Amino acid sequence: MKRIGVLTSGGDAPGMNATVRAVVRSALQNNMSVVGFKRGYNGVLMRSSVQTDDFTMLTARSVSDKIHRGGTFLMTARCLEFKERQYQEQAVKNLKLLGVEGLVCIGGDGTFHGANALRELGYPVIGVPGTIDNDLDYTEVTIGFDTALNTACDCVNKIRETSDSHERASIITVMGRNCGDIAVSTALACGAEICIIPEKPWTIEEIADQVRWGVLRGKRSMIMVFAEGAVNSLKSNVAEICASHESLSDISPRHLSSSQIAMMIEALSGHETRATVLGYTQRGGSPTAADRILASRLGAYAVHLLRDDQYGLAVGMRKGELIADPIETAMHGRTAANEELLSLITELS
Repeated sequence: MKRIGVLTSGGDAPGMNATVRAVVRSALQNNMSVVGFKRGYNGVLMRSSVQTDDFTMLTARSVSDKIHRGGTFLMTARCLEFKERQYQEQAVKNLKLLGVEGLVCIGGDGTFHGANALRELGYPVIGVPGTIDNDLDYTEVTIGFDTALNTACDCVNKIRETSDSHERASIITVMGRNCGDIAVSTALACGAEICIIPEKPWTIEEIADQVRWGVLRGKRSMIMVFAEGAVNSLKSNVAEICASHESLSDISPRHLSSSQIAMMIEALSGHETRATVLGYTQRGGSPTAADRILASRLGAYAVHLLRDDQYGLAVGMRKGELIADPIETAMHGRTAANEELLSLITELS
């Protein structure tokens, strides 16, 4: 191949810039030019009135001073139209028109679904896992997870200190719509007493009991790490709980927030409970050394595969070694929780 493309799609993750840098510099070392597409698959569809809003030629200078930057300088966006075959076919035509012979797609499961659609049309693609959720089952770790974890841990440490001062319980919401990896790792690393994730059914009554018993054992603070998607695995009858406590009368069971869950835990446990949502702080910031190294290895490996005419693959890590699995299987998300870590959280709390 003489020319390849690269894009970042879906939610941004610290280390995406480091990945693009590795793709570009490795490609140049292998006598390939690189086209960077902006805003994910939107750039490949090339619908902007100004061409430079869709794509740009990338050079070694283009990716200078990028390895330590958070976010993605190519920008990112979701592209719902790309689910339709006519847009996928248009993308292939556009890529060929530019002389782009292969495409490196950096992102999560949605990005991989788009890449797999191009593969089905016979176009050479390589997927690189860039998502803080760490929710792709084929690889042990994704780019951005380590940074998001460290960010979450730093925030939880601060909240623990104020919780100790006020002798209260705190429920801290971290990202994780379908996968609780950030929550589990954060809980273990910060010594949290409770971890609530979407993969495991739970009830407010059980959590309130744990808080009450923690207080009785003399704990000055209780930390509960809550994955944002865990509301979907809640098995309590919220309407019944609210009906039995006047202080909960304004809560709507249809749209539960972590603050409302904290109110219910407080009502049932009798112990002051507060909620904090970490939100997009987990997506930002300079990537950790681990994420920079991972991004560099995976980005360069993606280029080496295209150079050797191997494609339709997703690169990743398993037992510390680089792997490349078929993208049609790699795009599936992780559905099972890490039982070992969950058990350890309980044992050490």
